[in-house]
Amino acid sequence: MKEALYILGDVVHSLQRERGCASVFLYSEGKLFHEKMCAQFSSSDKTIQSLQEGLERWNNTKSLKSSPLEKLNQLLKICMQLPERRAQIVASAISASDGISHYSHKLIGPFLQIMVEVALTMEKSDPACVSAYNAFLQWKERIGLERAIGARGFVGYSFHNKEFVERVLFLLSEQDNYQNTYLALANITQKNLIHSALEKSQNNKLGQIHKVLKSSPDNGLLYDLTPDSWFDLISIKIDALHHIERSLVDSLIKETSAAAETSASVPAKEILESSPRNIFGDYENLIRSLQLFSGISVENLHKLLQHGQIRDFNKGKLLFLEGEPANRLYVVLKGWVKIFKGTVNGEETILQMLSSGDAIMESAVFLNTSFPVSGQVVQDATLLSIPAPFLREQIKNNNELALNLLATMSHRSQGLIHQIENARLKSADERIGWFLLKLLLDQGRLSRCVELPYDKAVIASYLDMKRETFSRSLKRLKEKGFRIENDTVVIPELNALCGFCDHSTAVLCALHGTTACPNPDCDGDNSLAHRMEN
Repeated sequence: MKEALYILGDVVHSLQRERGCASVFLYSEGKLFHEKMCAQFSSSDKTIQSLQEGLERWNNTKSLKSSPLEKLNQLLKICMQLPERRAQIVASAISASDGISHYSHKLIGPFLQIMVEVALTMEKSDPACVSAYNAFLQWKERIGLERAIGARGFVGYSFHNKEFVERVLFLLSEQDNYQNTYLALANITQKNLIHSALEKSQNNKLGQIHKVLKSSPDNGLLYDLTPDSWFDLISIKIDALHHIERSLVDSLIKETSAAAETSASVPAKEILESSPRNIFGDYENLIRSLQLFSGISVENLHKLLQHGQIRDFNKGKLLFLEGEPANRLYVVLKGWVKIFKGTVNGEETILQMLSSGDAIMESAVFLNTSFPVSGQVVQDATLLSIPAPFLREQIKNNNELALNLLATMSHRSQGLIHQIENARLKSADERIGWFLLKLLLDQGRLSRCVELPYDKAVIASYLDMKRETFSRSLKRLKEKGFRIENDTVVIPELNALCGFCDHSTAVLCALHGTTACPNPDCDGDNSLAHRMEN
């Protein structure tokens, strides 16, 4: 339903600009952008009025499916509450961060999700083109967030604030990721549209600002820009992207000639092919074995993963921050990802460490809420990601997928309970012993060498202890015959860790419940060495 996407795109663009104006006004404590912001209020109201009129037509003509219609009616109610929120902004009764959060999470994020849902349900829509469209929307939104959050730097010149700079650099990284995703999925028509828009909005000064922010915050270039010039500079790029958005909507319909043109004009490595091997890559067996996809037919699995991506992420890459919309489901295929919450004093508490086969915050994706935590790669990782709107749509129509997701969430809940038990009921030495035993069992092979998968500081935080406590516990292990060699712990004998076994690790051990198990909770009296003999 192209008309709906046209109107929704205008609404989102207006709200993105309103969010940017409000952030400058609030960061400047009401000294800047008052007139510009009020003018934008009126402009946004016009697009919301168009949405209200459109909803009346779509309700009468049944041209939109009931699910997006219902969600849009709910969002319209939130839009009708904007005057109250705006009054708080004008009175400086809320903080800039609260203002940005409201626009981002209550309005813009949900609107973007519905746009993708509408695009997917359009007759004859091309799934690959819709995936490209989704990447485009997220790319434009990250630039909009840079405009809103970056205002803090150019109002208060807080370029030495580490948290602020890291937040902006994270947004720049996300922009690059979504831009590359768009170009990888787009057909030749979509590629030409975006290249044209970027050429028109090309401004080397914006690129220079980004480079300076990454390397030398003392550079005078940052301090020469006023909030007005910064706002206008980045708005040129956002407006250029919005200018071609309607044409991008027109490209969503599958056409044989366009497909032929794509195949002839785009290098094969840039085309998202539909063959099973191309979708799964080198991770076919792993993906098929995951609990999330258990029992799903090959045809349905192909359909689901055609909208997904398999991508590599370097150590240190932030996947998402607390409070951001859960717009993608991530599944770890290789490497490690930490799930953490930041504290008011700048420290962090690690809640989960996820590795091969683990889904990341699937509950937030399922419930269509914001991420309640942050996620970061702690060891070079390969992840499968699937757009959340499409996944939720598939859950409604696929009982196996719905049940699998519930089972995955249940197991995650049980794992968190075990983790809480470890933190509260076990001593530091017991926690480390349990952790090493789990690593040994996860290796899938018998060895006296246990590889530490990530930094010791991360391990200490995950085990809910200070780095000094962790070091003292390792020292006590050395006194018991353990050797610590860089990132490897060498245990004195195969059953040296069995005394740390509990229910969560016992299920991973082939000897659990047999006469060969040395764990006193079981009925055996032998050691893990028995496994080597067999």
